[in-house]
Amino acid sequence: MLFTLAGYDKEIGPSLYYIDYIASLHKVDKAAFGYGSYFSLFMMDRHYPSNMTLEEAVDRVDKCIMEIRSRLVVASPNFVIKIVDQDGAREYAWRKSIKDAAHISTA
Repeated sequence: MLFTLAGYDKEIGPSLYYIDYIASLHKVDKAAFGYGSYFSLFMMDRHYPSNMTLEEAVDRVDKCIMEIRSRLVVASPNFVIKIVDQDGAREYAWRKSIKDAAHISTA
């Protein structure tokens, strides 16, 4: 299993850690895992300024989701965007597939 761990410290600010399958802990500025990580990390490397606003960060996440959906046949139909900042951790938004959204609206 692979994990990411995010938190916020009043003195340090935001932190993100990547924990790999042998329990090695690495501090990172961005992380992804699974089959889609190759595409997501490429997108983040290319479009990742360190001083992004929340809206810019969500836009980058949306770009990663679209890249995963366009390249992986078995991509997850739903994605949850979560925010961790000085206000705590919270669910920010859901991204559902077009097929699922059309099905739900007609049901």
